[in-house]
Amino acid sequence: NPFWSHNAFGGSVGADLKYGITSDLTLDVTINPDFGQVEADPSVVNLSAFETFFPEQRPFFQEGVDIFDFRIGAGDDNSESLFYSRRVGRRPQGFVNQPSEFRSAPQATTILGAAKVSGKTSSGWSIGFMDALTGREQARFMTTGGEFGDQLIEPLTNYAVGRVIKDFREGESAIGVIGTATNRSVDEAGPVSFLSSSAYSGGFDFRHRFNEGNYQVQGFLLGSSVSGNEGSIARLQRSSARYFQRPDAEHVDFDETRTSLQGTAASLEFMKIGGGNWRWGGFGNYRSPGFEVNEVGFQQRADQAMAVGWLSYQQFQPQGPFRRWGANFNGWSGWNFGGDRIFSGGNVNGNFQLKNFWNGFFGYNVETEGLSSTALRGGPALRTPMEWSSWAGFQSDSRKTVRVGAFANMGGEYETSTGRFSIGPNVTVQPSSQIQFSLQPNLSWNDRAWQFVDQATAGNGTRYVFGEIDQRTVSLTARLNYTFSPDLSLQFYGQPFVSAGTYSGMKQVDDPRADVFEDRFLGYTDEQIRRVSGDGFSFYEVDENLDGNADYSFRDPDFNVKSFRSNLVLRWQYRPGSSVFVVWSRNQGDFVNDGSFDLGRDFGDVFGIPSTNVFLIKIEHWLGF
Repeated sequence: NPFWSHNAFGGSVGADLKYGITSDLTLDVTINPDFGQVEADPSVVNLSAFETFFPEQRPFFQEGVDIFDFRIGAGDDNSESLFYSRRVGRRPQGFVNQPSEFRSAPQATTILGAAKVSGKTSSGWSIGFMDALTGREQARFMTTGGEFGDQLIEPLTNYAVGRVIKDFREGESAIGVIGTATNRSVDEAGPVSFLSSSAYSGGFDFRHRFNEGNYQVQGFLLGSSVSGNEGSIARLQRSSARYFQRPDAEHVDFDETRTSLQGTAASLEFMKIGGGNWRWGGFGNYRSPGFEVNEVGFQQRADQAMAVGWLSYQQFQPQGPFRRWGANFNGWSGWNFGGDRIFSGGNVNGNFQLKNFWNGFFGYNVETEGLSSTALRGGPALRTPMEWSSWAGFQSDSRKTVRVGAFANMGGEYETSTGRFSIGPNVTVQPSSQIQFSLQPNLSWNDRAWQFVDQATAGNGTRYVFGEIDQRTVSLTARLNYTFSPDLSLQFYGQPFVSAGTYSGMKQVDDPRADVFEDRFLGYTDEQIRRVSGDGFSFYEVDENLDGNADYSFRDPDFNVKSFRSNLVLRWQYRPGSSVFVVWSRNQGDFVNDGSFDLGRDFGDVFGIPSTNVFLIKIEHWLGF
């Protein structure tokens, strides 16, 4: 590999500016920032059709985050929002499409500069504006003939978001507006022409409390518009958020000639939030099929409307062994714009705090049958089986030197008798204000009868291949914070991770809307399917008509993923506002096309994987004017 060097050196210079425009508003500017001291993201294995959400950890984007936070999803753990700052500086979206022997591509897009104004005035105005510019990114490659070249994999891009909220009635009511914009320098015939050239979204929201603040009504109305060439808009139509190409989706049309995509979204909620022990509420929201905010936001689904109702009882006074306790009842249902019910369910959950300050929680959830428009990754809707899940956990007194806790969840499907289970104990030791150490192992099992594998093209159409998966995942997250003095501190984060999945019972979708689960699939016989081993990878060949010739093939989905990610950060503040960071980041990762799992073997192998080590010295010097 001509692009690999055992020891590579580099450096950069940047600048930050913080300026108090008024006593309430602050201007933050960063030029060529570096976030090498930020904790690494945890490892995951994502087998769904949707993108994984990672929280923001970079200091520049964390400041004033409450002003820019505009959630569009339902539920406390839903991360869908109009602005997702991780889009700025993201991994380049393009790839080398030239025949090549070796490739080298940057892992992140360079942030050339960003500026932000944020704050809240004494008159009740919350203001936030941010603008960021990211640079062009090139990937290098070498052809089999030994010729070198480079290819654009991310264009020059500008991201912007503006948010203004005005409080009334001493904060009891508020109205706000928001707008986002993404603009790219895209050549319609270039290597990144699959990206849109511009994307805009915006709208308003409101909140009104009344009857002594015990009741609240709130909502929002949003619109979005994305423009680009025909290929980029076709890509959005085929994305997992909408799958316009589905053969049974009569309410949407896949149009290869479109050069723009528009949509709307709205939500309205009414609830009782105070007064007495009982709380209740309900809301409805929708997203039209063309609603799209992923260029600078985070959105998993469009084409849906849902209704939710909830009832809660909260006991705030000590009662028996409890300092407080509460119980919640929730129900929901959702449909696409074609009238298909895509999900429906309900749960009961509770939480409590004992008089010794131990906390606990529990819950039970049921999801009824629905029609999934994403299970076949662009194929017809698939009827999903009814499933259940339950969870529970506790955490000891947070004031103690040693704190312990654990959570567990389990679930399964009524028709298939398969299930999943995970458990995650944790322990935190803090013998003094100077040192804190925590460990959190996690172990999970996932057995599923219908995990998507691949799409294959046969002579008379597309085959949607599924399999039964047996997956095991183990990880261990460790953190250490040690403060030697007010000016000197050490932080460590490390996570070894192993996940292995083996597939069996390969089958294709036969009647996706059949009432009985077994009738939705057609299993392959031993005579129809055979596994073929390649150079480090395997695949399956299928002879449907048993004529001795393979009609189609698909990849062998078995996997064994291992990784170890860690950060060690020593920070010395040598004068107020000025610091030196010494950072050691280590990244190890490996993938093999083998689903076998052995805890001792796999965890032992993690630390023997070849690693990439980054040693970073970062100096910040504060200039006060």
